[in-house]
This record gives sequence, C-alpha cells and structure tokens, in this order.
Amino acid sequence: MSAIIEIVLPVFGVILCGYVVGKTPLLGPEGLKGFANFVFCVAIPALLFRTIARGTGANMADFSLVYSYFLGCLIVFGLALAVGRVLFRLPLQDLGVFGMGAVFSNTVMLAIPLVYTAFGDEGLTRIMFIVTFHSMILIPLATMVVEIGRGSKAGVPIHIVGSTLLSLAKNPVIASMVAGLAWAYTGWNLPGPVDRFLELLGSGGVPCSLFALGASLTTFHLGGDLRQSGMLLVLKLAVHPVIAWFLASQVFALDPLSVSVAVVTAALPTGINVFILAQRYDRYVARSATAVLVSTIVSAVTVGVLLGFMGVR
Repeated sequence: MSAIIEIVLPVFGVILCGYVVGKTPLLGPEGLKGFANFVFCVAIPALLFRTIARGTGANMADFSLVYSYFLGCLIVFGLALAVGRVLFRLPLQDLGVFGMGAVFSNTVMLAIPLVYTAFGDEGLTRIMFIVTFHSMILIPLATMVVEIGRGSKAGVPIHIVGSTLLSLAKNPVIASMVAGLAWAYTGWNLPGPVDRFLELLGSGGVPCSLFALGASLTTFHLGGDLRQSGMLLVLKLAVHPVIAWFLASQVFALDPLSVSVAVVTAALPTGINVFILAQRYDRYVARSATAVLVSTIVSAVTVGVLLGFMGVR
C-alpha cells in the first residue's frame, strides 16, 4: 500500500493533471507539442547525461539485463502473433502492430521518471540500457512483419532501415546517454556550475514528462474491436512482466534491482510509438489508440500492486 501511495499515486497524479489541463484551452496542439519537445530534447537528456557523467553508470555496462529483457520481448511478440492469428484471424499487416503493442513500453515519458522515482540513480543507470536498444530492436521488428504482410518479401526496405537508424542517431535521449558515458570514462568531474545547470534542467524532466504524457492522452479515443484491445492489455500488463521476471531472475540470475527494473518496465503501458506505426501504415489505428489509452489508465493500479509485491516501500 505504501508503494502505491508514495510512488505510484504521485506519478499517475501528475499524468492525470496533464490530462485535465490537456482538455482545456491552456495548451492547445502547438503548446503540447512544444512542451513535449522540451521534455524529449532538453529535460530528460539533461537528467540522463548528468546521472551517467557523474560516474554512477560508468561501471554498469553489463548487457545481461539487455539480453534478458529483449529475449522476453521476442517471446511475447511471437506469442502475440500467434494469439492474434488464431483468435482474431488478423492479417500479417495488423499482426505487426498488434505484436508491437504487446511489447513496446512507454519508456521515455513513463519508465524513466517512474524508475527514477522508485529506485533513484541506480535504477536510472539500469533503465538506460533498455531505453538505448528499445526502439532500435522493436520498431524494425514490427515494421518487418507489416512490410512482409504488404508484400515486401525481402523484409524491411533498406530506406526504412536507414531512416530508423538515422532517427536513432539524432535522438536526444540516446545522444545524451552516449555523451554521458563518454564523459564518465574520462574520469573528469563535472564543473560545479555545469553540474548545477544540468541538475536544474534535469529536475524538470520527471514531472514534465509525466505531465506531457497525460496531456497527450487527450488525443486518444476508444475505438475498434475492444476484445482485441483487451487481449493486448493482458499481454502487455500481465504476460510481459511475468516473462520478464522469469528470465531476469531464474534464467539470467540478475541482481534484485535489475530484476525490478526489468519487470516494472515490462509492466508499463503500451507506448505511443505503436500508434505512430499504425498511423504510418493506416492499419490497426483505432485499436492501437485504445490500447495506449486504456493500458495507461489500468497500469496505475497494476504497477502499484507490482511495486508492492516486489517489496518497494
């Protein structure tokens, strides 16, 4: 109960606040876009760079967490393809989006602030490994399935691979982590004024990202086959974290904090990039929007229960 009150309730309270404000004329589409850009391009990168550059994550380059987490993602993705085909007779184009909805967590706007709030700097250095490879692995995987369904038998067209890699190279979150690691390995301390500057910017990353997430949810609406969206919720919020726990604790035998970070990340709601992929191909749009909206609401309860079960106080 204390985990829900002290960690989850404030986190999702800020999301709710953003949703309420997003329903008013205070932000508007352009204001929301600018606010989200500040979070993604300035506040979160400052938080990540400062945490890593100060040396907290310099010796954390153990990729067992990456192997564990993304093996779980691949298992759940394959399971989602089978469920979508057998239960709902979905075509391959829709299955790509369905599978991505079952494994793609909201990492930047929710996982980073939630993990940081619950586990501090040590948790942040672990989540950064997942964030680094999250889009790099899962977006091309889902895109490949959609493209094969559209008739691209060779898989993902080379221009899609190129544009994905280019977008990752220009991603401020990824760039800030790479720069932070480079600085940490020099052994230099951050100059006092620079450290304070980054601290001020980064301190806004957690509340602003949660607020921006809540405001962005006002653009999503229920639609499509609710049975399919409901199955996505089961896969994302229940099956995914169970498999993540089994692999992290029983197969890879990770330390307790790494296990907690992996499980919490897997238990988070479907990320907005799933809806963006659906829009790009004009496939599974309404159902993916429903999954993003409802999974975010439901996870306010499920994540709190999960943190309490893991002994977070």
